[in-house]
Parts: sequence; C-alpha cells; structure tokens
Amino acid sequence: MGSKIALVTGAGKRLGAAIAKALAADGYKAWVHFNHSADEAGDVVAQIRSAGGEAEAVQFDLEKVDTLATLVRGLGRIDVLVNSASVFDFDSADKLDAAGMQRILNINLVAPALLASVVAEGHTARNSGCIINLLDQKLFNLNPDHFSYTLAKAGLHTATEAMAMQFAPRVRVNGIAPGLTLPAPGMSDAAFDTAHLDNPMEGGSTPDDIVRTVRFIVASPAMTGETILMDGGEHLMRRGRDVSQGGEASLHRELHFSPGAPASHLSRGAQGAGRRR
Repeated sequence: MGSKIALVTGAGKRLGAAIAKALAADGYKAWVHFNHSADEAGDVVAQIRSAGGEAEAVQFDLEKVDTLATLVRGLGRIDVLVNSASVFDFDSADKLDAAGMQRILNINLVAPALLASVVAEGHTARNSGCIINLLDQKLFNLNPDHFSYTLAKAGLHTATEAMAMQFAPRVRVNGIAPGLTLPAPGMSDAAFDTAHLDNPMEGGSTPDDIVRTVRFIVASPAMTGETILMDGGEHLMRRGRDVSQGGEASLHRELHFSPGAPASHLSRGAQGAGRRR
C-alpha cells in the first residue's frame, strides 16, 4: 500500500508550507498547492524530499472555482485536506464592490468547500478522511474591518460543522482559528513583535502551534465538527477595529496588569499588526 496523501492549499509559503512539511515528516505524500508561488513551492518540495519524504507541487487558481473539482479529482484520493490558503483584502460594509467581494468569497469560502466535497467523494470506509479548515479568531471577537473576509470565514466556520455532519462517519471535518501568527506583507518585525505580545498570554500563536494542532486533529479519530482557537487568548480581547487596522485590545488593557502597576504599564494594542497567514 502506498503512502497516505495530504493536500495543503497555499503550501508554497508561510503556514501552508509549515503544515505540508510536517505532514510529509509524518509519512504523508504532500501535494504542495500554489497559485503564483512556483519557486517557493518548489523549495518546499525539495526540502521535503531532502528529508526523505514524498511531495509534488500542484498549481491551480482557487478563484476559478468552476475548474477545481476536475483538477482535484485528477490528484486521486486525498486522505488529509488542509484548507490553508486565503486572501485578506480590506473592505468595509460602507463601500462594497461586488467583484472584490466575489473574489474573496471564492477563494476563502467557495473553493475550500468545493475541495472538501470532492475529497469526501473518495472515502467510503468509516473514519478514513480528515479535512481541516483554517479559520480566524476574529470570528469569536468580531469587528467590522475586512468585511468580505469575515463573511467568508464565518461561512467556512458554519460549513465545517455542516460538513462534519454530512460526511460522517467517513470523513472528519474540523477547524483551527489562529490569532496573529506571522507578519503581514510589509509589516515590520517591530510592529509584529509588539502586536504578537498584545494578548492575555503575552504571546500569540506561532507556526509550530498551528502545526501541533493540525497533528492533534489528524491523530484524534473521535474529533469532528470542532474548531480549536489557537491565539494566545486574543479572542477574549474586544476590539473596535481589526488588529491590522490598529485596533486596541480593550479587555486586555483594562484587566491584564500586575496588581499595583500604574496605568502607564497597562498593555496597549499594537498599530499596524498583520493577519495570520
């Protein structure tokens, strides 16, 4: 019998790359999905192979949702699907653009749901498949920024539970909701370091945290329909704006301080923080 197969979207960079390498180290053949990041995906494949694992790069555009089913069926049976790829374009309910909204919804909601449906087709035995959707702690700590992104992730959160019901007992479906994990493009290291500490645990999620959570879900056969928050408690901090827009963590600022500390020592929300992946 050949290796089990994992497909990780957005695996040329960042969290997707870390997840693909971890699953390959665990014995899965990794399909390293990319859209534009061919060189980076090639590097991920080379690193996996040099460590003794199996991997292939595969390119497709998640925005072109009409082509996805055929493309993914061509990869054969997928044992583990990790929907990691997403876009984080800013928009606001005050001024919405239909084309921009549809792009975000296609990539962040329609594509992951379609991929999950196609992957589930290949499983008939009990508990033979596993799907993991990367979500966002923002769903548990709402603010109005990045409106279409939030709608898409909220839809995928709902889809996670609905698909877990639909696909049982053949396939398990779970979610992971990270907080600020990696710097956004263009974000300075100093800004990220400040924002990454601005949570109740004074340290947010790391790529290693997300990888460990993926491995936990894959290795937990009784777990389905769940979403794990992995964010240093960021979801407990109410913000009027997204952290990427300079939103302050009011709950943290008011409650998380050492007894007797002067007001100037209270933690402040970071300016210019970036999104998770």
